[in-house]
Amino acid sequence: MSKKTATIHGREALADYLQNLTDQVRKGRFPFGPEVVELAEDLEVRLSLKEKKHSVACKLEWSRGAPEGQRAPGGRPEVPSPPGSFRHVKKDLARAFRAIKAAVSEGGTPDEGLLAEFEGLSRAFAARAEPEWERAAREYLGHMENLFRSLRDGRREAAMHEIQDLQARMVSCHRDYK
Repeated sequence: MSKKTATIHGREALADYLQNLTDQVRKGRFPFGPEVVELAEDLEVRLSLKEKKHSVACKLEWSRGAPEGQRAPGGRPEVPSPPGSFRHVKKDLARAFRAIKAAVSEGGTPDEGLLAEFEGLSRAFAARAEPEWERAAREYLGHMENLFRSLRDGRREAAMHEIQDLQARMVSCHRDYK
C-alpha cells in the first residue's frame, strides 16, 4: 500500500469524515480513498498531538501484524510489536543488537529467537518513528534484512559489515534526530 494523505477542509467536514471513519472501524474496516484495509480486533494505536510554533498537528498511528498463518518476508514468523513506549522499544532493541553483535563477533550465529526478537523490535521502532525519520528507518531496515541474508548464507564477514552499518545508522539517527 502506498503512502497517501487525506485532505479535509473545515471543522464540519472533519467531523463528518471522522464519524464515517468511526462507523467503518467498528465494522473492522479502515477506508482510505479507494482502498479498504481489514482491521483485526486487537490493534496497537498511538495518538499524538504536537504543538509547533504556528500550528498544532494531530497524528493517529495504528499497526497490525500479518493475518494469522502468514509469515513475514524471509520466512520468519511475524513478530507482533511489543507493548510499551518508544523509549522501551529503543532500550530492548539496543540489548538485542548487542547480543547479536556479540554472537557474530565470537564466530557464532545468533539463535532464531533472538533474530526474530530483533526484527520485531526493529519494525516496532521504525513504526513508531517520526515522519521525518522515514528515510533513515527504511535504510536501517534494509541493513537489517542484509544482515539476516548474510547470516542465512553463512557469510560472517558480510554479517560483520552489516552489523557495522547498523551501528553507524543507529549512531547517525541518534545524532540527527535526538
